[in-house]
Amino acid sequence: RVDTICPADVVLLHGSVALNESALTGESTPQLKEPLSALGLPGETQLCLQTHRASIVLGGTKLLQHSSGSQSRQLLPPGGGAVGFVLRTGFSSSQGKLMRTILYSSERVTGNTTEILLFILFLLAFAIAAAAHVLYMGLHDPTRSRWKLVLHCLMIVTSVVPPELPMELSLAVNHSLLALHKLGVFCTEPFRIPLAGKLKACCFDKTGTLTSDDLVVEGVAAAPTSLLLQSSKHASIADCHIELLPPLFLPTQTTLVLAGCHALVTVDGELLGDPMDKAGMNAIGWSYQQDAVCVCRIP
Repeated sequence: RVDTICPADVVLLHGSVALNESALTGESTPQLKEPLSALGLPGETQLCLQTHRASIVLGGTKLLQHSSGSQSRQLLPPGGGAVGFVLRTGFSSSQGKLMRTILYSSERVTGNTTEILLFILFLLAFAIAAAAHVLYMGLHDPTRSRWKLVLHCLMIVTSVVPPELPMELSLAVNHSLLALHKLGVFCTEPFRIPLAGKLKACCFDKTGTLTSDDLVVEGVAAAPTSLLLQSSKHASIADCHIELLPPLFLPTQTTLVLAGCHALVTVDGELLGDPMDKAGMNAIGWSYQQDAVCVCRIP
């Protein structure tokens, strides 16, 4: 059904669906999933979730639209929906892995491991020097017990790491948390604060929130027809003058490519898909209809 959450990872066998994967990827652009047979794969091909992602419906995604495809009436499921095969469920699905990461990925609040190691090595150098001095002076004293001398040297070396060191490092991170909280900055992963202290620049992707994602087509830089008709291997596009053609004055072949090569879908009468595909469709004067049919609006 439309507007439902897919509970498992499913591979499409027949039909097509339009999904909203923003819960998993953060991208609100609907994704069109085609059946596995539409990929034109050989029969002995082994299914790969990454390679054949165009036919995989991930768990946790929202179903926007579905169609049964071009299959016989006898094979149509109840309700005329798409047909798929369940691959993974529960915590093994994509949504389950995300939930497991959120629930069980919290690490203990601590400092930087590399800096702790360098600090311990720094203390160890002084401890070894002090133990060597005690051992040298003790060996020149015949009245001193050799066993106690060795025991004192071992105690000097083993006491190089103070027992309260982990607590002190945790207090340092907690102090950083309080300082950030006073500035209105909330941290969900405190163990990354020592790593954040080394950053010199931060890059944020806020397209669609602070800015607009609408695109305007200025033109199409098409190769000249004379160059396309040349069969010489020495023909180079660098030797030709390429002119930026307005979208409404493009050759017929270029217009058909822009009108047919896209991944747009209509949901409740609204055209959804990649902003670049929508901008190209509107610029050439074509409109997308149901069942993957494009119609020219301009006579």
